[in-house]
Amino acid sequence: MAPRRRGILILGWLCAIGGYGFALLLIRGIFLGFTRGFGASRSQAFWIVSLYVLFLAVSTYLINIGRRAISLGKGFPRPEPRFGWGRILIGAVILYTNAVRHFNLIPARFPKPLETPNNLEALAMNITVALIYVACFWLIFSGIWKGLRRQARSNVSA
Repeated sequence: MAPRRRGILILGWLCAIGGYGFALLLIRGIFLGFTRGFGASRSQAFWIVSLYVLFLAVSTYLINIGRRAISLGKGFPRPEPRFGWGRILIGAVILYTNAVRHFNLIPARFPKPLETPNNLEALAMNITVALIYVACFWLIFSGIWKGLRRQARSNVSA
């Protein structure tokens, strides 16, 4: 087996095991109550359930990437995914965590926000946050656009 294939195989197994580990942590947290998610007030239920869905989506994505890498390492490549799920997940997770932190939607111990000595630094911080939001929306929409555009079919006959 070539060293490159062996490396892809190892990374595939690590991604798959990581995805299964995340899924087990989610199941453990939900059913054993370690996350205290369903013990929150009714106004926070939507945000906690959406966090569980995002967590499950990340674990499913890791499992899928791991399975794809394992089959590629064994010499059986799979077709490319239609949507850019990695871009969509990264953008959604960053937007979700910033929204929860900014609006205090879930009671958590977030660090105290930075205080600026003057208005210019506060403006620079707000512009940076706005650029991060724009980049996250761009990630989400570029992942969706990848799936919606027509795929070029190659007519290769052997």
